[in-house]
Amino acid sequence: MNNRRNLCPLQSEEHAALLLDYCARRLDAGRGAALEAHMEQCPACREMRDAQRLVWDSLDAWDAGHTGWEFNQRLQERLRHECRPAWIDTVASWKEGISWKPAVPLAAALALWLIVFPPNGANAPQPQSAQQTEQIEKVLEDVEMLQQIPLSPR
Repeated sequence: MNNRRNLCPLQSEEHAALLLDYCARRLDAGRGAALEAHMEQCPACREMRDAQRLVWDSLDAWDAGHTGWEFNQRLQERLRHECRPAWIDTVASWKEGISWKPAVPLAAALALWLIVFPPNGANAPQPQSAQQTEQIEKVLEDVEMLQQIPLSPR
């Protein structure tokens, strides 16, 4: 990196990722040593290196804590509660004042009544289909036609 203008990572598009790779410790020893020698001479690269090291050290020291399943559940419940339409709360408060206990014996009595005294429609014969009705009419016409034929002995 003798020619500073051509090979400076900050001023050359083809070497732009070189300084970031150095800060992330992804360069081999030879290229890393050459870049360090360049940074001794280039204050812009030295400043970029120091800023990147500060970022990497901060990220290494940062502890995100436990943000697992419980956090997601609490967040989802909070969003559900805060983003819920107003009518849901109205219906919920209305339902709290209703007791279904008196309706249970009435429903049981109605079911028993229907079992003991079924409605008249339950015992009524089922209506015949239109096709069956046509077949019966044809059979009756055939019987009438046969009755009109004189049966005489030979």
